[in-house]
Amino acid sequence: MTIRKRGGIFFVILLSVAFNFFNARAFAQSPVSKEEKANYAKVTYVQGKAEVLSAQETSWKLLKLGNLLYPEDEIKIQAKSRVEIQFPDRSIMRFDENSTFKLKKVLFETPTNSRDIKVEMVLGKSWANVRKIFGSKKTFEVASANAVAGVRDTIWRMNIEADKTTLIRVYEGAVQVYNPFVKPEYKLEKEGFKSPQEVAAPQEVPPPYHEVSREEWEEIVLKQMMQVVIPAVGKPSPPTRFSIDEDLKEEWVRWNKKRDRELRKKNWVKNV
Repeated sequence: MTIRKRGGIFFVILLSVAFNFFNARAFAQSPVSKEEKANYAKVTYVQGKAEVLSAQETSWKLLKLGNLLYPEDEIKIQAKSRVEIQFPDRSIMRFDENSTFKLKKVLFETPTNSRDIKVEMVLGKSWANVRKIFGSKKTFEVASANAVAGVRDTIWRMNIEADKTTLIRVYEGAVQVYNPFVKPEYKLEKEGFKSPQEVAAPQEVPPPYHEVSREEWEEIVLKQMMQVVIPAVGKPSPPTRFSIDEDLKEEWVRWNKKRDRELRKKNWVKNV
């Protein structure tokens, strides 16, 4: 074997050893870490019976504790049943019996502490306890057929009746409610939300009558202990305060408040 060939073989061996050494060193210096991105929610409570229709499936399957839910999954909750899900930012949503909802978007990025979560409510009752985060993107939206509610760190609930009337009540923080057909271009103030704005009550229209168009209202900002009712057709009612004593007469409210207290005692639950 010539000196040139021997030198070439030695060089290849040396290069291979160096590559393996540095590769092993890099691997050793890269500890196993938590997922930097998460695009799912986790089922943390199931009472009774609920079903899920995944985007890739054609048949409904029984929803079980610990199941992971992904964007475009649709969940249907049966009578005398309830479901709680936890998002990767540790925000919580609960859904009462005879409710149907779909996850439209779930994304949480650990490095930037940012989220983009969107839920579509079709029917029923939901309760949300949304965690405060400090990332550049903080989107958490729940939509009905006639309204979209955007929140930051808030405890609130949304009811959607069979006639598509939407009720929103806020317990802590603030909720921005806007017309899904006319999303306003707005800039949040330092505290996160604009001052509450009343929407004028529906006016009586002289003949010939006409339905109020979907473009005749834009947004409402609800703060603590305020509510709004949005009919299927027409403008929302003026935002009003509601009575906590009257609200607590509903078992759904009492149960959620109890669950929230339990979360606080546990310092929230661990990341999903």
